[in-house]
Amino acid sequence: MNLLKPRLKKLLNIVGAASLSGILIFGSAPLAHASSELTDKGYQLEQMIIFSRHNLRTTIVKDDSSSASMMNHKLPEWNMPSGNLTMKGGINETILGQYMQAYLLDEGFMPNSWQPAYGEVDFYANSYQRTIATAQYFAVGMLPTANVPIRHTLSINDRDPVFIKPHILDTPKLYELCMKYHNDNFEAYKADCHRCFGSFEKISDFKNSPFAKQHGISHIDTSNLYLNMQGENKNILNYSGDARNAYKLLDAIIMNYFEEPDNNMADWGSGMTDQDWKNIGCIKTRGIEMISANPAIALRNSHDILNIIADDLKNDRLKFAFLCGHDTNIFNILTVLQAEDYTLPETILTKAPLGIKIVLEKRQDAAGNLFINPYLMYMSDRQQRNSSQLNLQHPPMLYPLSFKGLHKTEDGLYPYAEIEERLNMINDQYNEYCVIK
Repeated sequence: MNLLKPRLKKLLNIVGAASLSGILIFGSAPLAHASSELTDKGYQLEQMIIFSRHNLRTTIVKDDSSSASMMNHKLPEWNMPSGNLTMKGGINETILGQYMQAYLLDEGFMPNSWQPAYGEVDFYANSYQRTIATAQYFAVGMLPTANVPIRHTLSINDRDPVFIKPHILDTPKLYELCMKYHNDNFEAYKADCHRCFGSFEKISDFKNSPFAKQHGISHIDTSNLYLNMQGENKNILNYSGDARNAYKLLDAIIMNYFEEPDNNMADWGSGMTDQDWKNIGCIKTRGIEMISANPAIALRNSHDILNIIADDLKNDRLKFAFLCGHDTNIFNILTVLQAEDYTLPETILTKAPLGIKIVLEKRQDAAGNLFINPYLMYMSDRQQRNSSQLNLQHPPMLYPLSFKGLHKTEDGLYPYAEIEERLNMINDQYNEYCVIK
């Protein structure tokens, strides 16, 4: 469904004429319900809550690590410290903020050059540089004259436990829940690794790598992937094996893919095909999924974030909230909300690409009934790699979310009361599984 309606054309100048260079191919991709159409049907946008993954950052793989030795190429050199948002990441996040400005202006949600009053907006990020900077760039794009403060609770690059927690299974019920997911999914995970690791060996030139020569091997042995519970009480979820070691190197490979739009430079001249890149994305996505989509980890680690979202949705003064964390948070949140399974189009990271946003629009109909319009917003790989300008004609990718056990209206909305009930149920589950009694 096209977001553009004739009355929107007046807004094309908001992000500049250069926006017309942004090319987007949706193919058969489903779109979030066209929100301008929702407004035309009488569903007024009252509030927006966004949870975002940070945008493109430098790699966290160290040159002297065992993972780096699995590659027969020099790791990319970055002009910023390890783990920091790149200049390109800042540009792309600003573009997303500019798109949001155009969209919210068209919705009549805010005036041009909006100067929010105290308590009307809230930007809260993990205390890492990349999350604070992502929130700042988005705010600059959306509210360029408002000088929006980014709230963070700790010193720069300290972990805020709201966003990052250890994967500890510290109650018997939590441990049992975790093991059930592991037992149900581990063999399929190993099979996916076995199927996809040829693409890793191709881009890394693994057979000629220092690691391969040292161990006298030419292929990654995915069969030695195993559950390796850690900690004094053996209750911290972890996986080990050569495949898991190689998985860590994917961070450098994937960040280089998004930073470098030239395919020959992005793959070190290895001749990667589209399917090879999909395989790389699959290994990365499945590796995160085995931990962060485990319902035990998701329930324990999403608790604080979902409490903030629940409180924000009840706050009538708050008009717009933006929380910024990590891909693990995206998996956590959507797992406990019981989102229907999805595969995002036009990206190799089919669950939580860089800069992805969970968007919750609270809307009110003429009778005063409240609804939630939930969707994912992200840049396609083409948009991300080329920093394509976005506008209402050429939007980012928009993908509708559906939740198991809840009832969508014919207009694609969920009654707010059902979302509120789901959040309360999750809180009850947390008390049952995670609170030591």
